[in-house]
Parts: sequence; C-alpha cells; structure tokens
Amino acid sequence: MRGWLTMGIYQPVFLLAFLLYSPVLLWRIVFARQGQRSSMRERMGFVPPHDRSRPLIWIHGVSVGEVKAAGGFVRELRRSRPDLDLVISTTTPNGRLVAHQEYPDLPVVTYPLDLANFPARALDRLRPRCVLLMELEIWPNFLQAARRRDIPVAVINGRISERTHRGYKLARGLLPQLDLITRFCVQDRAYQERLIDLGVDRARVFVTGNMKYDSVVIGDHATAAAGLRPWLSPNGERVLVSGSTHDDEEAQVLAAITAIRARSAPSVRVVLVPRHPERSPSICDVVQQHGRRPVRWSEVAELNTMPELGERDVVVVDTIGQLQRFYAACDVAFVGGSLVPHGGQNMLEPAALGRAVIFGPHTANFRRDVELLLASEAVVQVPDAAAFADELERLLADEGACRLYGERAREVIARNQGATGRTLELVGDLVGGGAAAPHQTAHPRGN
Repeated sequence: MRGWLTMGIYQPVFLLAFLLYSPVLLWRIVFARQGQRSSMRERMGFVPPHDRSRPLIWIHGVSVGEVKAAGGFVRELRRSRPDLDLVISTTTPNGRLVAHQEYPDLPVVTYPLDLANFPARALDRLRPRCVLLMELEIWPNFLQAARRRDIPVAVINGRISERTHRGYKLARGLLPQLDLITRFCVQDRAYQERLIDLGVDRARVFVTGNMKYDSVVIGDHATAAAGLRPWLSPNGERVLVSGSTHDDEEAQVLAAITAIRARSAPSVRVVLVPRHPERSPSICDVVQQHGRRPVRWSEVAELNTMPELGERDVVVVDTIGQLQRFYAACDVAFVGGSLVPHGGQNMLEPAALGRAVIFGPHTANFRRDVELLLASEAVVQVPDAAAFADELERLLADEGACRLYGERAREVIARNQGATGRTLELVGDLVGGGAAAPHQTAHPRGN
C-alpha cells in the first residue's frame, strides 16, 4: 500500500519536473556532440545491450568521487571473479569521463532517468545479476523495476548525511524503496543507526568501513611528480596545489598568498585545480585581478613542452584527471569546497601521497575522514580565511612539519583499509560467488 502511495505521488512530481526540463534536454540533444547525444539516449534507457554470454554485475557511482572510490572494489572483484562482466554507470559528464579514465577496458554507461520505463529498458538491455549502488543512490522507479525482474540491489560504501536522514524521516511513511534494497554495506555506525532509525531491518545493515581508503594509493608517486616538480619549482619555490576548489575559493587562496608574500615568506608557486574545469575562464580572470598571469594546463599539454614559468605565474588546471599528479608534485595541498559552505572534497588523495593537507571548516561531506585525520594530528583544519593564511604560511616555511603531517596521514589511511574485502564478502552471494554472512556485522578497524 505504501508503495502504491509513494509511486502515486512520485511519478506525477517527477513527470512535471521532466516536462519543465524537456526544452533544455531537447536543445542539448539537437546541438550536442556525438558522445553527449549517446549519453542522453542512455538516460532514456537505451544503453548498449549485454550479450548475456557471461553474468554481468552493474556498479553505479553518481559522479567523480563515487567512481574513484569504487576503484579498489572493481579491481578486486575482477581479480577474484574473472568469470564476471562488469558495467560502470554514472550520472554526471565528469563522472563518465573519469570512469573511462579509471576503467578504460570496461563499458561505461549513463544511469537512466527515473521516469516511465527508462530504468526498466536499461535493466532489460543489460540483465545484470545484481546492481551495486555506491553510497546511497536510490530511485523508486529503478528499484521497482529491479524487483519485478528479481534483480537484487545492494548499497555499498553507503552513507546517509544528517540532512538526508532528516528529510527521509519526515517522509518515513513513504519510503518503501528502502525495503527494496537487499543489503546495505555502510561506512560507519552513525550511518547504520540512521538507516535503522528509518525502519531498515538491522539484519540488513552492515558496517564495512570506507572503500575510499582502499582506493587511494599510499606512496610518494615520485615518477608522476618527476615531470612536474622541476617545471613548477625551477628555483626552489614551494608549491601549493589548491584542489577541487569552488567559486570564491581561488580568490581566497590568492589573497592568502599575497598576504604571506607581504610578510617576506618564501616564494610560492600556486596551482589551481577547480572542481569544475568549465569555470577555468572565470578563474583566469580572478588570477589577473590579483596581478598574476594565468597559465592554462590544457595549453601547456598541447605544446608537449614545459614553457618557463615566471615568478607571478599561476597554473590553472582546466582538464579532468590531473589532480593526483599535481598533488604528488606539491609541498602543501589545500582541499577545496571547505572555505565555502559546500561540504568539502576528498582529502584522502593528497594525504595518501604524504603531503601536508589543509582545509577549511566546511567538511560535513567527509565528517568521518576529518575526525580520523584530526585525531592523529595528520592534517590542518582552519576556521576561516584569516586563519588559513596564517597556517598556510607556517606550513610553507616548515618542511619538517609538512613531512610529519604526511607521515601521520599515511598511517591513518593504512589503519583504515580493508573495507573492500569486507564488502566483497557480504555481497558474495549476490554476485554469485560464495555465500555472504548476513547474521554477522563487519567492523572496520578504527570505527
């Protein structure tokens, strides 16, 4: 009864939203490039069909973060189950691009819109043995279509924020889609308790840890950095990489560097890597407003040579997939989305590289990661832009402190690895290789 009521409300609301959006969609279809046009067809369920000669597992990650976090799981599943085919789906264009980079020999498709028979069409064309959703990407139409086809769906690396939990709790009587998920493998006990509070049977919720810790590679990546460091620091400049930045953060970073230089701090090379590369033209304008010259990485890459950088040059990385390489070449990594109220971005990548990591107060999206890193004094968190400039100056002037932060951060990551193995064990029966142990709860180290 709840299912009928939910779909009776959900379908008309989603249809109205789709109709309002349809002129934009039509314009994109008409004027899109070929790759974008095929992605839009896939949104309507027209994914490339699977030949069904081998069992297929469908793994879905919404965007870049989820796609990369699934890396270790995908590698281990392929190693342990070479008899399986895998398909990766994502929702955003950047997620799709990164998925192609991370899994070049796997099919990558766009997740269908949760409207009409789009999800059913995609499921019929792929006919997966099971669907594994990274974090908590749940759509009623998709789950209903999977249930009608007896295709089990599990959440892996699950998380549910306080805000989402509050919203779901308000609509608790209209949440049958949670009942349609076979198993929840979540990152920590807080997420487990929130799902149980929403009415999910405790026997279906398991704490497995965060697979992001398995996906990041602990090391110094000297080879990756070798080509960049001499170019960025020809005269011994300290290198600051500001990664996954959002609107206004680039200006705050440049203002901090200006204040630091006014206090006769060491020369600093600034690299800006925006979360959304399409913002690069406006970022270049911000760089010029601060009296500096922007150097776009895409233009450097086209030249196949490294032009000499001037003292006031700022590198703007305007392409996807380069962030880890630049992190490997830096002394200090600022992780964006944190000086503005966005919720933060992934700080584990620079931490795993042994770099000194600094970020602002807005880190709600990575609450557990921040708690673990701060508890071991492995990162620096600041309350505002003024404190950011002070702490950044301290780090840039103290190479020993940077090394110590990096060593501690790598130790934290090493202690919290293992979620991939626990998750694989719990979904073993769904992928068809061995039995899970649903009566036992997996407990990650450090949780």
